[in-house]
Amino acid sequence: MTLTLSGISKSFDDFTAVHPLDLTIPEGSFFALLGASGCGKTTTLRMIAGLEEPSAGRILLGDDDITRLPPHKRPVNTVFQNYALFPHLDIAENVAFGLRRRGIKNVRAQVAEMLDLVQLGDLARRRPRQLSGGQQQRVALARALINRPRVLLLDEPLGALDLKLRRQMQLELKRIQTEVGITFVHVTHDQEEAMTMADSVAVMYQGRVEQLGPPADLYENPRSTFVANFLGTSNLVEAKVLAGQDTAGTASAGLRVEVPGADGALRVPPDRCSAGDTEPGAMVLVGIRPEKIALVSAEEAATVPDGHNRLTGRIKDAGYLGVSWQYQVETPAGAELTVYAQNLERDSRLTAGAPVVLHWRPAHTFALDAAQDAAAGEETL
Repeated sequence: MTLTLSGISKSFDDFTAVHPLDLTIPEGSFFALLGASGCGKTTTLRMIAGLEEPSAGRILLGDDDITRLPPHKRPVNTVFQNYALFPHLDIAENVAFGLRRRGIKNVRAQVAEMLDLVQLGDLARRRPRQLSGGQQQRVALARALINRPRVLLLDEPLGALDLKLRRQMQLELKRIQTEVGITFVHVTHDQEEAMTMADSVAVMYQGRVEQLGPPADLYENPRSTFVANFLGTSNLVEAKVLAGQDTAGTASAGLRVEVPGADGALRVPPDRCSAGDTEPGAMVLVGIRPEKIALVSAEEAATVPDGHNRLTGRIKDAGYLGVSWQYQVETPAGAELTVYAQNLERDSRLTAGAPVVLHWRPAHTFALDAAQDAAAGEETL
């Protein structure tokens, strides 16, 4: 059944935690509410669970209005960050707890099925303290799934795990969701977590959904500076729109913009322009992701492919990250650009102080409204 939030909002006295929002979450999908602390994502989840009463709006599961139903009457279960396992019960009894509360006596087969699903069948008689953090998280998941909810809510379920284990559990959660086919609604502040697992992501900011869509679309086509900066890293540079549209290559009506230090006009595809005013002379923010930029020494400028967007600059700092090198490049555009270069064969001339040329395909460029705060989303965690 489709989960629908229609005009749902929540206020606490004179503070609005969630402004009226509309969301449609398809049945069987993995949906993520992503944002920094205080953005309203957990409050939204709690309203779905019935733990907070909406100030306005409706929550529908299929055609059923569940807005005023108490939590125990909703076909919804929640997995929290702290797992809340019973330390005096073994794993099998923890998983069986919900069924036994409903008066179901013969639970052995269902418990075994759930433990096999989360790959803990051989640990059924252990106590929670004998398990790792990731194993405890899977027990909490099995305990929620055994009740066969229509919707499973996950409130920062991986937040207590270390980085390596968290990445392993991201893949496990996606595998389990695909196997059981239940709608998962996942709250997280971790961009990588949302991008790895979710079919769709709603990026929330100050109680509103800033942008909604598949992870790749949000990353490649941000519609605001907050989304551009919050999902990964973006280089944003002020530019002036030039007269005449770009008609090179396959672009039929793209923007041509002028940036100090650019070797000619930069080009922006028409489908990657979210700027408000694009008349000649208007100012826009031109964006490019660090991994999309190639870097060559000034001596190699002639090797830059024709048609690429180009900027000159000077390396301020070069840092080794293992899988890549990170360069900070000062440019006449008035902005310091970040470049990620895969750790293959590094040009030894690319050191601090070296003059360089940055270049990238126009198709990787996007443009946003210059009236926005170019730093929005950078300091939110």
